[in-house]
Amino acid sequence: MAVEVQGLVHFWDEWGIQIVVLVSFVLQVFLLVFGGVRRRSSSAVLRVTLWLAYQLADSTAIYALGHLSIGSRSRERELVAFWAPFLLLHLGGPDTITAYALEDNKLWLRHLQTLVVQALGVAYVLYKYIAGSGTSLLLASISMFVAGFIKYGERTWALKCGAINNISRMHFDPEGTGNQNHFFSRFVTGDRSEEETLLRAHTQFYATATAFLVSFMDDRSITSYSGLQEISMGMDLYKLVEMELSLLYDILYTKTAVIHTWYGFCIHIISLLCTATTFLLFQLRCRRDGYSRVDVTISYVLLLGALVLEVMSLCRALLSSWTRYLLCCRGWNRLFHVVTSIRLLVQPARRRVWTYSIGQYNLLHLATRDKTELGTKLAESRLGRKLGLRDWWNKLRFSGTFSGSDSLSVEGLKELVSQELQRAQLDEIFHFKSRGRATLEKIKAYKGRARWSVEMEIDQCIIAWHIATNLYIQESEAQHEPKLIEATMVLSNYMMFLLMRRPEMLTPRAADIEVVLFTMEMVSKKCSADCDQPMVASPRSLCHGLKHLLHREGPHGSRIPQRAKIAKALFSKAKGKKIPEDVPRELEENYANIQSSVLLAQELVGLDGHESRDTLELIFGVWVEMMVYSAQYCTRDSYAKQLSNGGEFITIVWLLAVHQKYLNYF
Repeated sequence: MAVEVQGLVHFWDEWGIQIVVLVSFVLQVFLLVFGGVRRRSSSAVLRVTLWLAYQLADSTAIYALGHLSIGSRSRERELVAFWAPFLLLHLGGPDTITAYALEDNKLWLRHLQTLVVQALGVAYVLYKYIAGSGTSLLLASISMFVAGFIKYGERTWALKCGAINNISRMHFDPEGTGNQNHFFSRFVTGDRSEEETLLRAHTQFYATATAFLVSFMDDRSITSYSGLQEISMGMDLYKLVEMELSLLYDILYTKTAVIHTWYGFCIHIISLLCTATTFLLFQLRCRRDGYSRVDVTISYVLLLGALVLEVMSLCRALLSSWTRYLLCCRGWNRLFHVVTSIRLLVQPARRRVWTYSIGQYNLLHLATRDKTELGTKLAESRLGRKLGLRDWWNKLRFSGTFSGSDSLSVEGLKELVSQELQRAQLDEIFHFKSRGRATLEKIKAYKGRARWSVEMEIDQCIIAWHIATNLYIQESEAQHEPKLIEATMVLSNYMMFLLMRRPEMLTPRAADIEVVLFTMEMVSKKCSADCDQPMVASPRSLCHGLKHLLHREGPHGSRIPQRAKIAKALFSKAKGKKIPEDVPRELEENYANIQSSVLLAQELVGLDGHESRDTLELIFGVWVEMMVYSAQYCTRDSYAKQLSNGGEFITIVWLLAVHQKYLNYF
């Protein structure tokens, strides 16, 4: 055993720095390729992988620089020391990701300190090993040092510009005159392609950023909506909103705020020239001196890799939508059409649209869970409860996503929401903080339990309407369109998902989810006792339990018969029923609220047959109104954080409502 360990130590002493340098380069390539994918993906695997790569990229480069600075001087280490400036270049990172999380932007001063320390470290390594080794290698090292220094400085400045408190509105309007629509009208083609929509999103970005970051509109922002009158209120406006949010992601999480400035383009050109110069000088030196073949190969990998990455970075900057918008604003027609023609061949704008994935969570689905399942048994054991695993497991295991079905696509849901927003009284929702009252008042239903349900705190309001929606759909005998039924359930489950998994996006105060879950469990037990058959499935084998341990069991289309059974039990036994004596005193209010939610469902069933509007349309309208209301109280930090995880539907709906509100003025 001791011999094997000694062999590993010797291997690491011999090849450790080569391995670390190559790993640092591979991490840069990985971040460049996949750094921007998370803008439209909510994959947990991708998030974890990117997080690991983002953290390892900096620590690996810093470790390698530290290792180089403490080695002994020898001719064999000259070429190894030549790699030090490349590590500084790696610390600059790719253009596609500067910050993994929004909080990383606030650490720009720490990166500034790291820049100074690591630059001094690289200078020390070059002085110690290369200063006396010849002019060619020294000049090559200095040239790469300059490229690495300015690239890391670019990243540090981008982090500073990406902090929400430091974002300048000048980022959104290169002309500074607010006349983007005038310039845009000269280039518009009217084909409603993704590229044209993206260009229009740039012209509207000042107003979007103002609403997103400042929460109110100035006169200039409102005036900018005059150029959007020809945009239809349906899917075209959705696409515009999605493009605008993708542009905001660029500002917050990439180097966009720095790249598309005069000094940003200078950094790219200088960095590319320095890298090319280093490559030529290294070839001259390498031909005259004999170095280790492995070290020479690694040096060429680093050089060619850096050169290719710099060329790609410059091309991405020159052909980006931000450059296209700048050319549009400056009126440089020929360059604008050249960039447009190249972009139409690649179609990068298509990668900016939303992921079409909506989170789902259902309390009745949770109440009918299989408690004999291995994961549930472990989470609800005494040890699991002490470690807090039960609530974590219930939130993770029983949440799911909706990406479309046979009766309803995500586009269909978005269209229904857009139609509801057009019918809604947006001024009243925004100014009077209505969360369902405006919709209820339209058919004179703002009374009784319905009035009570929309005057509670938003978390209790969501729970009440979630339970009532489930019960109404199960018990209503009226004929409803399958598309509307599923759309209503999707919105109900989505708002419950936000309350369970993203509570910071709904209310400033945290909802007591643990109490809600426990109360629903008590209701489930009492309803199960009144049913002829148990609500849980029969025990399964250990192999089956292990197979499904990591499988999420979302509510969409799952355990429908059991949920219908518990809904029927709740619906038939709630009226006039007192709170059972065995309910703990601290849960009496929650238990009473759930009973009141059942009575709300009974009131909604009583509205069936109303001449003016389908009751299910009323419920759908309440959910849309509740989404807009909740979005107003969400902190902008919460919106911005979710942009790095694929975004949230509530953000799109809120910004859509803002656009429709001000478009009504023209």
